[in-house]
Amino acid sequence: MTSARTWPEGDREWAARYRMRMTGKHVPASAVDERERELLDAVRGARLPAEELFGDAADLAAEDVAELATTEEAVLTSQGGGLRPALIEVGGTLLGIGAVAAVLTAVRSGWSVDIGVAHSLVAVGVLIAFLGWVVGRAVFAGGRSATTVGVLVATGAVAVACIATAASVGLDRVIAHDVSVPLLALGLLLPGIAVLVGGSRMPRQGLRESWPDAEWLRRFRGGLRAGLVPAATARGHVAEVEQVLPSAGSSAASEFGHPLVLAREIAQGNRVARTRRWWLSTGTGTGTPLVIAALVLANGSWDALTIPVAVILLLSALITPVVGWQDRPWANAR
Repeated sequence: MTSARTWPEGDREWAARYRMRMTGKHVPASAVDERERELLDAVRGARLPAEELFGDAADLAAEDVAELATTEEAVLTSQGGGLRPALIEVGGTLLGIGAVAAVLTAVRSGWSVDIGVAHSLVAVGVLIAFLGWVVGRAVFAGGRSATTVGVLVATGAVAVACIATAASVGLDRVIAHDVSVPLLALGLLLPGIAVLVGGSRMPRQGLRESWPDAEWLRRFRGGLRAGLVPAATARGHVAEVEQVLPSAGSSAASEFGHPLVLAREIAQGNRVARTRRWWLSTGTGTGTPLVIAALVLANGSWDALTIPVAVILLLSALITPVVGWQDRPWANAR
């Protein structure tokens, strides 16, 4: 793999900018490495600075992403791409919730805190709800619609049971007295860090190649639903595949490749699906901070930080539609 030290000293910053712009853009690592070797060979052959030879690193990276990005890589790195990306998202969720809980505890309780049974049950219920939502989204993105319903129903039942139990227990029962807040914060942050590190160190797996036709069709149908393709259009694509298979003399996987890859390509090419995804992401990115800000203001649970936290959340809600407006599908389709 090409490293920063391989480049001439004067070009290392340019190479780092190029590599950073290629990261997370659904370009396979092998393709990035091969392209970077080509650029390095050209720089050595021309004996010119990379900036002078290729221009701005960001502009070149954008051109290379358009050429080298693959749908297969997008599926592999998506929420439905397997255990590794799902674990990374779970770890990020755990770390975020742990950080918020640690800050809130420090603001409200100082250096020590009593841990009550009711508060612990509520915290567990909220944590399970968040994790269930993350797992449900990953399963849904993987084309498993029925499993998604099961995950969400089970998660909701457990979360409600925890909160209902907390209400019946009352606030006077305490698990531990005078617990060190820094030690508690460490305990809240460690699970997320551990899951993130473990997920990032997992070896990447390739796309599954062998599929029974019935399972392939189920996952293909689920992938179209996950891409928000209209129901009638999705049924039409599934029916087309079913009609082709008897005369093809081969399996659906051999004829059409990975079901989620094909479903993603269809969803990316469908204008209605693109519009639905834009509205969903924009609405979620705007509405979620607004709801949280309203809850923060109503409860005043952040004490002196209540107003600053609410303002930050409101700004986040305002920024989301402004940033996303340039990517609205109906404008890009013109």
